[in-house]
Amino acid sequence: MRAGFTFAKIPKALPGLICCLALHACSPGQDRELNVAFVTEFPDLLEESSALAIADEVVWTLNDSGNTAVLFALSLQGQILAEIPIGNARNVDWESLAQDETHFFVADTGNNLNSRDRLAIYRIPKPRLDSENIAAELISIRYAGYESGNLSSHNFDAEALAVRGDELWLFSKNRGNGNSDLYRLPKLPGDYVVEISQSLPVRSLVTAADIHPETSELVLISSRREDFGSQSLIWFAPTTDDGVDWERHRFAHLAPSDQWEAVVWLDEAEVLLSHESNTRGFAGLGRFQKRLANQSPTD
Repeated sequence: MRAGFTFAKIPKALPGLICCLALHACSPGQDRELNVAFVTEFPDLLEESSALAIADEVVWTLNDSGNTAVLFALSLQGQILAEIPIGNARNVDWESLAQDETHFFVADTGNNLNSRDRLAIYRIPKPRLDSENIAAELISIRYAGYESGNLSSHNFDAEALAVRGDELWLFSKNRGNGNSDLYRLPKLPGDYVVEISQSLPVRSLVTAADIHPETSELVLISSRREDFGSQSLIWFAPTTDDGVDWERHRFAHLAPSDQWEAVVWLDEAEVLLSHESNTRGFAGLGRFQKRLANQSPTD
């Protein structure tokens, strides 16, 4: 397991019931079989949690736009272990948290209103729990071909950042065409103009990503409107140096559905997810087993 966590075993006959009771209510699409196991609720301070990372058996998260420039360290039970300010950073619209062996990468890349022509990724050394303040190095990015406007139908928002080898992979949230565009850039401080490397036909809005550091498998979270309301999806696909092998992707609908905003690999078979305080009135953590993503492109 990536962070050395262990979980109490849930009897096979009860996961749906336990998940539904623990999460207080089943959301739209409640006829779907529940497949996200409840882990914990977050404190009210983290009701806008939008990112996840795991290091040294600690869960790390942050709040999104307009909140303070602070990293939060948590136990798996949801207890806040530390609050660490990033002294030279500003939280315009923080949306994602990626990591390698030595650094976190905070993606200040949210652009709902398509009013930002320059975005930021903060590169920070992984802090200790007793760190009082940390400083960030700036990775500044601009989209090649950027056009402002078209508030409800643009393709210049991004909420999903992952590390693959020596690169950062940023996945867009396209309201215009429903795809997710992949942008690849070095994970070193600098000023970059990024171009689309690949477009993934997810037909939904991508809100989170992670790439397993050993298997290089990609996991994405997205949402879209369906007949019964908003539905969350999870996607898995292999990656290579050439990009995402989308022809081999598999996916599943997440149930219960909510505003799932973050995902991180726990091990090769399971991921940890988090959601904001939205559908069920609180923010929290869940876990999902990869084997449950059993729908292929031809299903």
